[in-house]
Amino acid sequence: MKKQPITTREERKLKFAEAGILFVLVLAITIFVGVRVADQDGPDVAAATGAATPVRSLSDLQTGAGAESVVAAEAETGIAVTAAEPEVAPEPEAAPVRGPVTYALAEETYFGGAYGEAAELFGIYSAEHPDNAWGHYMLGLSAWKAGDTVAADEAFAAALAIKPDHLKSLINSARVLIELDRVADARERIDAALALAPASIEVRRVSARVAHNEGHLDEAESDYLTVLQGKGDDAWSLNNLGLIRIEQERFGDALAPLARAASLKPDWACVQNNLGVALERTGHYVAAGEAYTAALAADAGYAKADESLARVNGLTETADLVAIDLAGLAESFDPFPAPSFAAAEAEVDTIAVGDEFGGAMADLAVATAAGDGNDDDPDHDGPQDR
Repeated sequence: MKKQPITTREERKLKFAEAGILFVLVLAITIFVGVRVADQDGPDVAAATGAATPVRSLSDLQTGAGAESVVAAEAETGIAVTAAEPEVAPEPEAAPVRGPVTYALAEETYFGGAYGEAAELFGIYSAEHPDNAWGHYMLGLSAWKAGDTVAADEAFAAALAIKPDHLKSLINSARVLIELDRVADARERIDAALALAPASIEVRRVSARVAHNEGHLDEAESDYLTVLQGKGDDAWSLNNLGLIRIEQERFGDALAPLARAASLKPDWACVQNNLGVALERTGHYVAAGEAYTAALAADAGYAKADESLARVNGLTETADLVAIDLAGLAESFDPFPAPSFAAAEAEVDTIAVGDEFGGAMADLAVATAAGDGNDDDPDHDGPQDR
């Protein structure tokens, strides 16, 4: 049978038919693959039940509430329902790990000025090295600088229990005991220090402070003169020597050491104030006013100097008063001979304490450099009000 040739129109119909068959095959394959994947992942629970699956709260999980609804969902759908897990709180950051506390580390912290931290470090070090007197000593010094005099006293006592002749512990223990107003205990400590180092300027300073607090002014003056014989520019001792003489109402004798102290430490309000008191009580009101003004320049809030300045501004010097040479007095101070002021001023020394001075010695603004020039702890020995 002879084959009829295919016309162009019939050829187009044939190609459309082939394309349609191919499309149906691709669609069938796609549907088949989608069904298989859905079977592997499991059916959507919400679609199967027609409602959202209840989710248990954190409190439900902790108390067991909501368990019945989960069981009901399982029974209704035959599909196990997993409850939402509670959020886990993050772990706290670990504290920084500190290495072993060494003496060097604690000492470096102390000299860096972090006295509270240094006390903590030396506390750890001393607990780990209980037989090391220096560890307890530095703990005491750190605690003292941090303002804890009770802890300082205990630490110095611990150092001395290990090494009774530890000179620095004896000296600084006495200083702390003075601050704690335990003067008798301070005397015991400083006497032990004097027995070990009678020529020590540092020991003599503290001995003078103890004697001053005991009310033994002559003994305190002697100790300060001994210090000044070895160290003539010790402003602490010069000021406190002048203060003792003011308390003894030896105002003329107080001028030279106070003038010397003021020349060394012009920015110490306490020293300028004490010099002003001595000048005022010897009748040198103009110079006293200048000293009080200098005290206020050093410390604008110095109330005693402010009150004293107002007082002397209303006083008139005697016509025959010779102007005082404070620079010359400062240069002339000599701790070796028995100190006395020029004979021409002797009569002025005895000016009565009358209404012009406020009626009582207590009205005069007397301050003290309560310290003794402690090289270990200068802050605690700085000028203070009485």
